[in-house]
Amino acid sequence: MTRVPRLPLAVVAVLLAPGCGGERPAATPTSAPNVVEITAVERTFQAPDSVPAGWTTFRFRNASTMTHFAVVERMPDGIGIAEQQEQVAPVFQAGMDLLAEGKPEDAMAAFGGLPAWFGDITFLGGAGLTAPGHVSQATVYLEPGTYLLECYVKTDGVFHSFNPDSTAYGMVHQLTATAPASSAPEPSADLDITLSSTRGIEVSGDPVVGPQTVAVHFEDQTPHENFVGHDVHLVRLADDTDLQELVAWMDWTQPGGLQTPAPAQFLGGLNEMPAGSTGYMTVTLEPGRYAWIAEVPHADANGMLKEFSVAGG
Repeated sequence: MTRVPRLPLAVVAVLLAPGCGGERPAATPTSAPNVVEITAVERTFQAPDSVPAGWTTFRFRNASTMTHFAVVERMPDGIGIAEQQEQVAPVFQAGMDLLAEGKPEDAMAAFGGLPAWFGDITFLGGAGLTAPGHVSQATVYLEPGTYLLECYVKTDGVFHSFNPDSTAYGMVHQLTATAPASSAPEPSADLDITLSSTRGIEVSGDPVVGPQTVAVHFEDQTPHENFVGHDVHLVRLADDTDLQELVAWMDWTQPGGLQTPAPAQFLGGLNEMPAGSTGYMTVTLEPGRYAWIAEVPHADANGMLKEFSVAGG
């Protein structure tokens, strides 16, 4: 991952990385979307190496046997996958190992070994947690530059973005956004979600059966107790889903946090973005019980867990 303890990139990023949204150049409307197809095969990404800048839809197909996501990270100039895998992923894994041993002070000291450039990474959304066999979709605006796709879910205590085999990379893929920007238009939303560090998740509109596009507005961004910024994920709740287990699972600092298998069926979402940003996710709902939830500790107490139901059409 790449956010300082927001996992192999989760925590420190929020502590160090300044949030920055910004005005985006207008795009000429067109019926042709700018789509990046991403496939997760076990602990690897299959994806293109380049894409035109502009409004970009990441269509994430999870063909693996475990839950994954694909967070989008804009890298500082001159920094790419090699530096991330050599200087960041091992630091996060070492810190996580110490947390698992009950040594939080030693873990924080280990995270202090992150390179100075780590704080210049900008997290720009990307497809949220997605269950095996499912497809999710997220749309964000990419400026020209170098980006990484990363999954830092854990299996047996090891971040997917870290590979114990030093001769191979973890679940990270480098992608270059090239100029000129495509003319793909900004999506139109059927629902709106506003994320706030003080009010939590606020939803405008009623989810219905079928496909719908959700605009996610990041009113602000701040590190939560696990040092990561807020995001939003869609999860389908079964009759036997333990909500407290789900809430605990969303905190990577816990031994079982973000550890496969997931305690419920995730259907996508939108990963962390800077304050003032707006991104989109497209979801398809069937009748049933669902929840929006953020990857923060105590999501329920922080207003970052919102249950809802969808009635049959």
